[in-house]
Amino acid sequence: MSAASLGGCASSGGGGPANAYAMAPASDGATIAFEQIDGPPPQIFDRMVSVLDSESKLRSLAIVSREAPAAYRVRTYLSAQVVSGKSVIAWVFDVYDRNQQRALRLSGEEPIGRGGRDPWNAVDDMVLRKIAQAGFSGLASMLSGTAPAESAPAAAPTRGPAVAAAEPASPKSASDMSDGSSVVALGYTDH
Repeated sequence: MSAASLGGCASSGGGGPANAYAMAPASDGATIAFEQIDGPPPQIFDRMVSVLDSESKLRSLAIVSREAPAAYRVRTYLSAQVVSGKSVIAWVFDVYDRNQQRALRLSGEEPIGRGGRDPWNAVDDMVLRKIAQAGFSGLASMLSGTAPAESAPAAAPTRGPAVAAAEPASPKSASDMSDGSSVVALGYTDH
């Protein structure tokens, strides 16, 4: 599968090209379509599509084109922020079932150091790979039935914009990554 086969990831925020995401179905038959990647500029969008493509080859997730029928549809959001002089990429994978009900929300932040005036300039493929790996790990957990049960949403902070938020992860509610970071599932609905 090549990055050119990723048609179906549309970006409304970055204005990047539409690409498709297709892969052979997994043995359990639960298919996933990536509908959009919103937020990054076109060059980051293109690199994210490429990273998602390469990471999908390492997993047994059944990724199909967004035009194809799918058990789950993913909408991805990326946001660059500068907090106290340090840049981070906040990310969200919203996963919807066939009934268009959100089944899972995965979110996190990847530090990127100092990005200068435009934090997107500091985003390298390793940052994008960490985001893809965390998202795919959460999707795999959901499909295997090991995602945590949905909890009540936390109240939004009273100051500043909120892109994604989660309660501090307990050992039971987070999937630890090899680099010490963790993935927190904010919600899971079993339909």
